[in-house]
Amino acid sequence: MRFDREVIEARLALKLIPSSDMPSIAWDALEAGLEGPAIRRLAALNQPTWFEINEVLPNAMREMGLSSITAREGASRYAARRASEILQGNADVLKFTREFEQLWIATGYENEIVQLGVLHEEVVEVGRLMGHSEQEIRESVRQQLERFVAEHQK
Repeated sequence: MRFDREVIEARLALKLIPSSDMPSIAWDALEAGLEGPAIRRLAALNQPTWFEINEVLPNAMREMGLSSITAREGASRYAARRASEILQGNADVLKFTREFEQLWIATGYENEIVQLGVLHEEVVEVGRLMGHSEQEIRESVRQQLERFVAEHQK
């Protein structure tokens, strides 16, 4: 995995990075040419607890050039990136509606991503109840994802 500051900042803000994944993020930072004692210390941890991570994380974040962002900004950033990745792939967009719902729930029902959080219920399930074809529902989901990405591009 490549080191992506924006995604890491977003996932940190949303508390979506388990402590067990933090050493691999530090390794990615090292491989990206970032250097520092806190990064090396974080990379050396083996199955760390959050207590161990919290002890070194502020300094490691500084060395990695990571900023602390709000959960709202993190939700918007991560959802837009994820939607963009899904649209660029060849996978069925219907497979990902629950992922956005779970992200929305994890953010405390953040208004910034509500349109993606309700995709499954309001587009997929309602579409099925109304007798829409799976292809029509897929296209509606795709349009919602495209609209969200367009609204959240920098």
